[in-house]
Amino acid sequence: MKVHERIRRYIETNGLKMNYVANKSSIELKRFYRVINGDSILSADEYEQICTGLNLETDFFKQKFLVSKNKTA
Repeated sequence: MKVHERIRRYIETNGLKMNYVANKSSIELKRFYRVINGDSILSADEYEQICTGLNLETDFFKQKFLVSKNKTA
């Protein structure tokens, strides 16, 4: 699952509005929608802004959603 999909799932699962998250993240609404829909690449700065806007650690989406494919480790 791509990062923008993880962020979208988090927003929807927690009943948040996209415009609320965009505003809290200080990202222009049109830009935010392009990123969340996968139409534009999410920059590292924007990722950090979204995490900060949601009061999450920057590794939150990695910890919560990333599953190791290496079963022997």
